[in-house]
Parts: sequence; C-alpha cells; structure tokens
Amino acid sequence: MSITAAQVKSLRDETGLPMMECKSALAEAKGDTEQAKDILQKKYKGKMESRSGNETGEGRISIHLSEDGQTGAIVDLRCETAPVAKTDRFIALSNTFAKTAASQNESSPTVDSVLALRSVDHASRTLSDEITEAFGVIRENIKFAGCRRLTGGYVCGYVHHDGKSGVLVALDAKPNPESVATDLCHHVTFSQPVAIERDGVPAAAIERVRRTAREIAESEGKPPQIAEKIVEGKVNAYCAENALMEQEHVKVSKTKVRDVLSQAGVKKVIDFAVFKIG
Repeated sequence: MSITAAQVKSLRDETGLPMMECKSALAEAKGDTEQAKDILQKKYKGKMESRSGNETGEGRISIHLSEDGQTGAIVDLRCETAPVAKTDRFIALSNTFAKTAASQNESSPTVDSVLALRSVDHASRTLSDEITEAFGVIRENIKFAGCRRLTGGYVCGYVHHDGKSGVLVALDAKPNPESVATDLCHHVTFSQPVAIERDGVPAAAIERVRRTAREIAESEGKPPQIAEKIVEGKVNAYCAENALMEQEHVKVSKTKVRDVLSQAGVKKVIDFAVFKIG
C-alpha cells in the first residue's frame, strides 16, 4: 500500500526520528502506525545496545516540584558528551524523568522500577521507551543513574546553571521569607553535609576522628583529662562541619543553619538529596 506524506509526518512528529526512517518503518508495517513504532523501537534499541559500552560521563540533573510545593523529585540522567547534555531534546527528556519520578510514591526507587514507569508526558511509553525514542535523535548512549523523591510541608530545589549538580530539600513548613529556602539550597550545594543532625553523622567517621585525636593528644604527652577534652572538641568540630543544622550558614555570617531556619518559621529539615555529575 502507498504511504502518505501525512502518515510519515505524523510518525515523525510523534517519535522525533528522521523522516526516511519513519517512511521505511511504515512501509515495512504496511501502513500500520503502531507496528511501525514497534519496528523503530526494536531498531534503535539494538543500536543503543551496540553503544552500551560507551561511557556516560556527562548528563544533567533535573528537578520537578509539585504545584502545592509539598512534593519534589531530583533525577540524574547521563549521556556521553557535554554538547548533547545541553540540547533541548536531552533537557526535555531529563525533565520528563523528573516529573514522572515525582508522580510515583517511593522516596528512593530503584533504577529499574523508574524505567518501568509510564511517562507523564507520553502515556503510551515507559521511561525506558522514552530513552529509546530519544536515542533515535541523539544517537548517544543514555543512562538513567537514579533519583530521589521528597515530601514535606515545603519542598525546594536548586540546579546549578551547568546542570551538573542539584539539591532537593524537604522542610516541615514554608519559610518566611521564601528566599530562605533558596539560600538553604545554595548552602547545601556548597557545604555538602552528610546528615541533617549530629546523630545522623556516620558513627564510623566520628570514631575515626575520636581515635586520631586521642592518638595525637597522647603522643604530645597531654594528661588524660586534657586529652579527653581535646578529643571531644575535635568530635564537636567535625559534627559542626558535617551536620547540616550545626553548620554555619554560608550566607549569614556566624549563624547556624538551625537558627536561620528557626527565624523563618522552620523547625525541621525532613530530608535532603544532593546529586552531582562528574
């Protein structure tokens, strides 16, 4: 049967693949659009697998926040080269992943479970299908590296201008002024805390600090009671550097993050996620 230009254009608009590829698939499928899509998907999936060994050292961090400000998702989508990571097609794909990840219920879903989700932008496709479709245009290996979904009284986020790092933070309440939330995201990006409170700092890390401080104090001949004070001082300093609420705010001199948030009506940071490419 003859394939019309309108059919080819329609398939091209839906898949984003080259016109001749769409025409060839429609001809093979005898004009059946759905079958043509299957043909294209299998074809490009195979090409993707042939590039699966290529390193995906570039990519983009994307964030999606719900309209009510109480849910957010942050995703890490990888590709092979920096120019591709900056294309509208790849950015759109990354945003689709973020929106879809925000729509599901798990806080730390597996990569496979996210790839199996139906795309919020194209209900007929899974996110795995979205990668296959994008490959037909981008022609680079694309890899979904992971995501987090946070909920709270207020969720805020920040992605650096180059798209290579991002932060998502869930608070118990919306701060007043709201700019405090933006400043907090900038702070987390800069300070890279490992926990919200001191009790979340890994015990093994604290024990290493404690042991090293004690060994140094003893080697210097400090009396036991002085050595113990030195050890506790080192532990306190380590926690102040690594526990978010105890850190000095990067934008408010000599003021802890806890105090900045309290002044804005926020009592608790529920959770945070820091993603970085490279």
